[in-house]
Amino acid sequence: MNSIVKTIAMGVLVCSVGISQALASGYQLNLLGQRQIGMGHVGVGLPLDLATISMNPAGLIMLDRNGLMIGGNATFLSTTFRTSPQMIPTLPGDYVATTDSPVRTPFSVYGSIDLPVENLRAGLGIYTPYGNSIRWGADWLYSALLSEITLTAIYIQPTLSYRLWEGLSVGAGLIYAIGDVNLQRQQNIDLSPVGQPADVPLSVELDGSATAFGFNLGLFYQLDQVFSLGVSYRSEIEMNVEDGDASFTLPETIPAPIAETLFPPGNTFSSSLPLPAVLSIGAGINLSPNLRLGLDANLTFWSAYETLAFDFEENTQAVVDTEEPRRFNDSWVFRIGGEWDASRALRLRLGTYVDITPVDEGYITPETPDTNRFGFSAGLGYALTPQLIIDASLLVITSSYREQSPEDAAQPGTPTVVPLGEFQNNAVIPGLAVSYRF
Repeated sequence: MNSIVKTIAMGVLVCSVGISQALASGYQLNLLGQRQIGMGHVGVGLPLDLATISMNPAGLIMLDRNGLMIGGNATFLSTTFRTSPQMIPTLPGDYVATTDSPVRTPFSVYGSIDLPVENLRAGLGIYTPYGNSIRWGADWLYSALLSEITLTAIYIQPTLSYRLWEGLSVGAGLIYAIGDVNLQRQQNIDLSPVGQPADVPLSVELDGSATAFGFNLGLFYQLDQVFSLGVSYRSEIEMNVEDGDASFTLPETIPAPIAETLFPPGNTFSSSLPLPAVLSIGAGINLSPNLRLGLDANLTFWSAYETLAFDFEENTQAVVDTEEPRRFNDSWVFRIGGEWDASRALRLRLGTYVDITPVDEGYITPETPDTNRFGFSAGLGYALTPQLIIDASLLVITSSYREQSPEDAAQPGTPTVVPLGEFQNNAVIPGLAVSYRF
């Protein structure tokens, strides 16, 4: 029975937090505005449109109009894993697997109005800064760790932005976060200690939700007609799942008394996951009336993610509370992008960025197959009328292969089971937004 305890505990633990793939380091999304995405997702020091509500709330008052903007993306993601008998001696030959992840549609909705107080503007942002999904194929070598996972985190942020004096403004937003997570895995377990077959398929599904509060602060300064600077800080939000559903399904051939003893029906779990704080610094340069450049640096405080613990309401021989280290590192993203007004109605954009992984070797798991990523983006905006604008973007993300060796996996504190081999991440992400200014 000790083998069952170890199998279930480690399987649930290792697959439980998986929520990232190819969009950003860890499990962060950087798809907050289409105009910004087309420029490498800059905008902290260069207020471009209503997406500044999420990127730097201080920039909201600096926009020349109020309005409403609705946008979204379609994420076509893939992670490739490859290994060989040199890594895993029991393999008959080289092994390659690629995820078949469903298309996700992160979205954003922004709006703003002027208030009766001079130099004060209010805004509302609804956006998805964290979340992702991964689905490995049925023949995935490490299916006992993870087969599929989906996470969605939606931020609802009412915002105030105030101009202190000409060129200098501050902003603040209260964040109400709503999160949902669902993970699934399949594996074979040994039930011979309880008089059943030694190779029995088990399906595991954990499903939970949580809500929490945070804040978003910003400062913006327009030095002159050429240079502008901005800084913003979005706080960490701890998502605490209480009474999540824990389902363990065995074949009907297993007698009900045995199945219910090992895996009680109606079992629940509690856990927590940090949505890390982000400090962003940005600069804007108006090279000419028709050409502007943005440079941003984002520091995500991933070190908040130190451990992952699961507390089940009912522990049995096969289901036990677990706690393991994750020890992520704080990491940077460096961005540059530009925009050219080709005509009164048409704007063209290009951008790029480098995203440094927070995950050390020995901690790379199927749900966080993290690598250093490189993003390349393009976009355009077209004004159908002075009030009605369409923005489109295309983001391509790639990475080099990153190896996790047996020596990495044997380091002190490393989770007991991690894949041995190489990961690579790729993504193609188109996006579209419609804005109406008034």
